[in-house]
Amino acid sequence: MKLDRFMNVARWNFAINRSHYLKLALGLFFAMSLPLLLFILTTMWMSAVTGNAEYALASLPGTGLGTWMCGCFYFALPLMAGYTFHNLLTKQTRIKELTLPASNGEKFLFHALITIGGALLTYVVSFFLLAALQYVFVGVFYGFSHAQWVPYCSIFFNTTVEAFWEYLDGYSNTTMQVVIGDLALMAFVSTFVLGNAIKYKHGVLWTLLFHWTLSFFIFFCVGLSLPLLAEVDLEWLFDWLIELGPEAILNGLRWLAIIILTAIIVFCWWMSYRLYCHAQITTKRNK
Repeated sequence: MKLDRFMNVARWNFAINRSHYLKLALGLFFAMSLPLLLFILTTMWMSAVTGNAEYALASLPGTGLGTWMCGCFYFALPLMAGYTFHNLLTKQTRIKELTLPASNGEKFLFHALITIGGALLTYVVSFFLLAALQYVFVGVFYGFSHAQWVPYCSIFFNTTVEAFWEYLDGYSNTTMQVVIGDLALMAFVSTFVLGNAIKYKHGVLWTLLFHWTLSFFIFFCVGLSLPLLAEVDLEWLFDWLIELGPEAILNGLRWLAIIILTAIIVFCWWMSYRLYCHAQITTKRNK
């Protein structure tokens, strides 16, 4: 990998897809700011009706808004991951992408960084912008004596730092649950990257359809297998599980989940890179 070629890829992509990246960033910022917009409208209405600024500011959004913003991120990150290979959407942009003087690894790395890293950057910047907008709004309309700096970003980062220190102290149950949750999110996001590598157009919809179909198939198979399992002698299995104990069973299930989720993440990114390296101008699934 050469830095100058990587920077050329970045400059070319930003020049071509500036509006696309801006739309994604503004969409995430607007989604995260909806509770703050509701707070502003509610405050202005209550202030006009009651004439009491302190009563109107009683609904100052703190943890609620921070929780909403975290939820928006968990929905927006897979959506943005579904546009990882936006340059391969049309035949014309596909030709430009494939003929760009850079290696496949350099171009793939840029797409991964701009999608995942761009979402994280937008997420963090939005925290500070919304906190500043709330502070300025309250200060201008009701006086800065009523203004409060609400660090929404601390809601997310404090949890992350606490989990990190617990991870360093040892594998506690809480830490393993946090790790499993993060891996589950990464695996879910990785499937959208792979879905976009398979289908350039409407990749997000196709990936959601795949998840829905897979969930339906799993529940359907479980429903069919339960009556069959009722007729099988599983006493030996139950006795073995009782000997292990509930704590050992839970730890085993946690480690099994970590292994499976890690395998899904590695497979999705490996297959996405493989498909990207073998991308063609026209195929049956991407005409």
